[in-house]
Amino acid sequence: MTRPGGRRRTPRGPVPGETVDAAVLRELAMTDRPPGAGPLTVRGVRVRGTLDLTGCRVDGTLEFLECHFDEPVRMEALAAGSVDLSGSTLPALFADRISVDGELRLAHTRLGDGTAQHRPLLDPREEAGHGRAPRRVQEGHSSATVHLADARIGGSLVVEQLAVTDSAAWSLLAPRLSVGGSVRGRGLTSSGSLYLRDARITHAVDLVEADVGGLDATGLVCGGGFYADWGFRSTGQVLLRAAEIGGVVTFYDSVLAEPAGSLLLSRLRVSRLRIDLRERPSGRVVLHDAAVDVLVDDERTWPASGALFVEGLTYKRIESARPVEVRSRIAWLVRDPTVGAGAFEQLAKSYETVGDERAARVVRHARERHLRRREPLLSRMWGYVQDLLFGYGYAPRRALAWLLFLVALGALWFAGHPPRPADPRTGRAWDPVLYSLDLLIPVANLGYRTSWQAEGVGKAVALFLIVSGWTLATAVLAGARRALGRA
Repeated sequence: MTRPGGRRRTPRGPVPGETVDAAVLRELAMTDRPPGAGPLTVRGVRVRGTLDLTGCRVDGTLEFLECHFDEPVRMEALAAGSVDLSGSTLPALFADRISVDGELRLAHTRLGDGTAQHRPLLDPREEAGHGRAPRRVQEGHSSATVHLADARIGGSLVVEQLAVTDSAAWSLLAPRLSVGGSVRGRGLTSSGSLYLRDARITHAVDLVEADVGGLDATGLVCGGGFYADWGFRSTGQVLLRAAEIGGVVTFYDSVLAEPAGSLLLSRLRVSRLRIDLRERPSGRVVLHDAAVDVLVDDERTWPASGALFVEGLTYKRIESARPVEVRSRIAWLVRDPTVGAGAFEQLAKSYETVGDERAARVVRHARERHLRRREPLLSRMWGYVQDLLFGYGYAPRRALAWLLFLVALGALWFAGHPPRPADPRTGRAWDPVLYSLDLLIPVANLGYRTSWQAEGVGKAVALFLIVSGWTLATAVLAGARRALGRA
């Protein structure tokens, strides 16, 4: 439709409550608008047919607010100033490669077919039934309700109070998403999982109070924080593997519920990690090779034995809302069935960082005990002797106590059963304490061992002290050498 002067007339916008064809909205979106005319706003209408803006270029903002779309909305490769679908209801949104200069808003939007069929993100091995299965999604063959693969958003992606109820495995499929602002998903709910693999977020990801079926943000790069806390809930796995977060990653007061609520954070890089959950997770917590400056957890919500994996985890300090005794922290370590010497040493160094040398020695002592359990029987038996006598070199006072005990034992016996002099002409005065001490110390010679000769039972007691002295000395040397080599 044109005016007498030849200019194209702007079509009349629909009014709230009206039912319109999708072609009418497309025409409105594609109509040139004069500078300063403001956004194209359509509110409260029902849309028949498929609104297809694939490959279109629109100057300015598109606002389809509180609208009801009968068919999925297609915006693949759309270029626009901003897009706002807040408060609307639609079966699905296909917006791969969309490019907006401002925000993409889906606040309070309802998506899906209404089927409340929860699809938690499970371990690929469980989904496959046996063996290994690939985690990376085949994008062209995966069902999803919201598609944002390779999307470029100059401002923020606003999905606050977004609700996705569908039978699709993925509620949001957004690999390689690029957001110049933040992902604002406070209160988001989804029956399926969120896929943000290799996404680039300039500021923060906010999923406070969100309720999802899982999250795969493997390879995520985020300049600010990742906030899945204050009531965040997931019934499936949450993956931040190989992610790099500039601020904090926090799961404070979050719930990892049945059937598969887990945290997979291997190779995560972040300055502060909080995993002080509201309750014990139903699944695993995997921290293999993660690097954090400060780790915050809560003893009351540690994973069950066999469900924690910390080998390769590095940190400078561990914090907890409630003080955790060093032996409890050691019990935390051994919940990892694969834990090795490195994890114990990392914990010991964290205690040294805060100046607690005693706790560091306790951890290293526990390391020796733990490692000895994996050795052959004879090595384990020799380890038990070293532990009993010297604590593998980390309890030196124990060796002194044994020495004093054996000296006292020998002195008591020989005080009542003195041996005969080897040479009466020496005139050496008899002293049962020095005699026992001379028998016990294999590298020293006080002269009493050769000046007196035990007989009968006394000879057996003397032999016992000699063997005990050599055993004690050997254990001390072995333990000290091990402690010095590993400390």
